[in-house]
Amino acid sequence: MVKCMNNQNPKRKRKNEAVKGSVFTFFSTASAVGKTVLAVNYAADLAERGYKVCLADLDLQFGDVCNYLGITPTQTFFNYYDQEEDRRDTAAFITETQFGFDVLAAPLEVDEGFVIDAETILQAINQLRDDYDYVLLDTTTGFTNISMAILEQTDVLYLPCVVDFIPSIKDLKIGLETLHKLQFDYQRMRLILNRNKAETQISIKDVEAIVGRPFQYFISNDYQGIMQSIREAKPVVLTEAKNKLADEISDMVSEELGEKEETSSGLTGWLGSLFR
Repeated sequence: MVKCMNNQNPKRKRKNEAVKGSVFTFFSTASAVGKTVLAVNYAADLAERGYKVCLADLDLQFGDVCNYLGITPTQTFFNYYDQEEDRRDTAAFITETQFGFDVLAAPLEVDEGFVIDAETILQAINQLRDDYDYVLLDTTTGFTNISMAILEQTDVLYLPCVVDFIPSIKDLKIGLETLHKLQFDYQRMRLILNRNKAETQISIKDVEAIVGRPFQYFISNDYQGIMQSIREAKPVVLTEAKNKLADEISDMVSEELGEKEETSSGLTGWLGSLFR
């Protein structure tokens, strides 16, 4: 395991130990929208604030969290699945990082991901919620039996989108319509415009009109910064150099925790009350 450097063996910050940790899910109906980058940096920012955090890579065939962080897990979600149901304990399959948060790694082989079922996923999420303040889930693209089960356990659903490609906008619209049919609570949904102000002829207002919902968060386009972050295997939010993208992710975390003033939409502040 890679040991934590800045937050050795963090304890749960939640005052009421009987309250389960919150589940934040990063989900999209389009590929290459930055789910993993946002999830990793969100986890790092939460850990820097002193919360006990686990990022579970539930893209079971093509998970990229460990690649981003430059870690090689010895235990993965497949090893967890491979145990007898009554002997499964997520604590035995966690990979620690030097950034203060833990990772439950995706399987190392594509075929291992095929056999994992939704019931096993839910069992793992419930166990993680007992041990952590925040459980972040990086998911595969699109609606599957597993993603549908995950939605039922999700407290806040983050939907990253890029608007420089018409099919991505179409996929976002279909995704939002599907979530509406599933009666997923819109108050628990956050629409994120990733790579904001990238070169594109498509206006944000037009996209919002097409999908019928405004963006809650805007994350700047910083290809070079992200590439450097990946090369250094270090989350952008932990770099010492001033970085607008890192500031925007940190501001998003602050707003969700209720550390910023509430907006007129009334979507923020309620999570912070869990820790008061």
